[in-house]
Amino acid sequence: MGSISRFNLSKIAADYNCLNFVETGTWKGDAVAYALQTNFATIISVEIVPGIAAEAQKRFQHNKNVRIMEGNSVSVLFKELPLLQGNCIFWLDAHFPGAEEGISRYDAETNEDRRLPLEKEIEIIRTRRSYFKDILIIDDLRIYEEGPFENGNAPEDTLPKGDRSIGFVTRHFGATHHISRLYRDEGYLILTPIHSWTTGQSNPEQYLT
Repeated sequence: MGSISRFNLSKIAADYNCLNFVETGTWKGDAVAYALQTNFATIISVEIVPGIAAEAQKRFQHNKNVRIMEGNSVSVLFKELPLLQGNCIFWLDAHFPGAEEGISRYDAETNEDRRLPLEKEIEIIRTRRSYFKDILIIDDLRIYEEGPFENGNAPEDTLPKGDRSIGFVTRHFGATHHISRLYRDEGYLILTPIHSWTTGQSNPEQYLT
């Protein structure tokens, strides 16, 4: 399980004028706590497990710019993102609900929208592409491809090797964003906007803490 604390959110937010932080998969709320160290106007975290969401809501009840939202990430993003103004940093959890927290196995969830929400999340976030210059940081890249990951390749009960691909990310953001890989932990995919004055590939290493 990766951590957003690997990344210097303050530097990313300053470089790309990001006003908001949006997370899928709250767990204990540590990413929200880390995001609070940066001056975001709004921090949204979506958690599908009711008890976990309730604990996080209690933890951050006095932080007026934090919203912990219980529900399916696809449904919540579809409803909330059209209301959110300004560039966002998205911290997206690619793995199955509860798989790395010991709540369930990777293959325990049979509902595909719940088990593999990332592709639909990407489709929804893409609708903001014409208006905002969002940053996307995706955890658990190893679920979608093999590589020299610090913590090894994904367990066999994730996806069949033939189905592992980030093609859907390239399809939706390849024309507007640099798509970079980091092999720390279980792997990260970082999408940063392509500016007219930049050439070559983005260097995500500059944003590591």
